[in-house]
Amino acid sequence: MVSTRMGSMEEPEVPPPPPAPGPSEPGPSEPEAAPKPGPLPDPAGAVQIPDHYRMPFFHGKMATPTAVPSATERLRNLMIVQRRKRRRGFLTGLLAGQMLIIALDLGGLWALHHYPQMKLQAPIGVQAIVFLGMAGGAALMLGVVGLIFSVQGLRAFFGKRSTSLFTAIGRGLKRVFLTGAALGVSMGIILGTAWFMIPGAEWKPTLDYTRSQGRQALDASKAKVKSLFHK
Repeated sequence: MVSTRMGSMEEPEVPPPPPAPGPSEPGPSEPEAAPKPGPLPDPAGAVQIPDHYRMPFFHGKMATPTAVPSATERLRNLMIVQRRKRRRGFLTGLLAGQMLIIALDLGGLWALHHYPQMKLQAPIGVQAIVFLGMAGGAALMLGVVGLIFSVQGLRAFFGKRSTSLFTAIGRGLKRVFLTGAALGVSMGIILGTAWFMIPGAEWKPTLDYTRSQGRQALDASKAKVKSLFHK
């Protein structure tokens, strides 16, 4: 009787497998793969952050960020690039001035040697003439710069100002100091190059000729002023 019941028990039905998709029926959609992140920028050429810009509780533990720099960092990098460009331009101008002096000296000597009809009226050499010309040009430039700064100072003092008087005076003094330092260094190097191109035996005759020409110019200016007042 037990065997009859066990024989009469039905086995569970197994569902048939799903039919394979035909050529016209699309298969089940697969999940799309996530996009791969792009490469990070190379921090090898990044500008290092100075210590006084680091936060106190991270002092000595911060590293140059590898992500895109902030607006403050971009502004600081731009200022560094501009400062380097100005320094490079200043040095290039000094080199160009020195090359011009050397070219004038050598070119004048070559012209006097190959063209005997060309003669100097002054009792000094070509190098001394070049030095005196450069010195006169430097004096004229300093006078023009001084006049421009004087006009700008009077305009800033009596005109409308967007800042206080003391701030404007401080900025003006700083600009005058920086401009004077730059002109002093450039004129010193250029005039020094022109002076050392003069042979040593002609240094004293050049100084004597310069003094005599200065006395003549001073006497002529005094006579002209006296003639104006006597009229």
